[in-house]
Amino acid sequence: MCTMTWFVKDNGYELFFNRDESVSRSRAQKPSVQYIEDVRYISPTDVDAGGTWIAVNQFGVSVCLLNHYQYEQIATYKKWVSRGEIVRSFANTNNLVSAELKFKDLSLDDYRAFRMFIIDRFGNNFLCIWDGHSSRIEMSVSTPKSSSSVDAKHVKTARKKLFRDVGLQDSYNTSKFLEFHAGHTPNKSQESVCMHRTDANTVSLSHIVVDGDTINFSYADGAPCEAELGPAEQIILTPFDESAKNQSISLAATNR
Repeated sequence: MCTMTWFVKDNGYELFFNRDESVSRSRAQKPSVQYIEDVRYISPTDVDAGGTWIAVNQFGVSVCLLNHYQYEQIATYKKWVSRGEIVRSFANTNNLVSAELKFKDLSLDDYRAFRMFIIDRFGNNFLCIWDGHSSRIEMSVSTPKSSSSVDAKHVKTARKKLFRDVGLQDSYNTSKFLEFHAGHTPNKSQESVCMHRTDANTVSLSHIVVDGDTINFSYADGAPCEAELGPAEQIILTPFDESAKNQSISLAATNR
């Protein structure tokens, strides 16, 4: 149960992510600078499972996970690995080429179904999909992306329509994107982007800005209709060489 949007600009991109969770889940730890194999990244932490649902690293690569509820296997005999651990393991990825190889090496049978979005510092992206039976990668996917455990097809369609109706498809206006993520159209319900149900609701909003030589991660600890974005955690973007950019461009072209 999440909604993710983004837009690409000259020196990077901005990404927005509403996390929707059961009211029974513990409050997550706020984003902090962490390390994996000497690579710095910023991420909140899921207190219950230890993983995370979103991360951005010093290379300007963001990784976001959406549960794929409609394909989840209900198997009480299986001890599943938390999907949040996948995001954590991808937090040191420096480009889409290495991300693709890492996804293909995953033992996917250990995880419930998911979709994982990865975007690099240049705005190139792909979506890794595991439906519990087979996996695939979709290149250069469009915004927005949503998930829902209740009436998913209707909810996703409604949120996409709203995104178009408010004119965000060709927008680079940060304020309008934040308004979208805090909105209650058509009403305060399971359908609204800022989601509210008796058993679950939107519990946070993440806003990542990769711009020039800096990366900022701002976080609203609570439903974005009520909680404000706090002070940003910041890391410096690692300088890139042209080969890294060419690799990403080549991968995108190959998979079209």
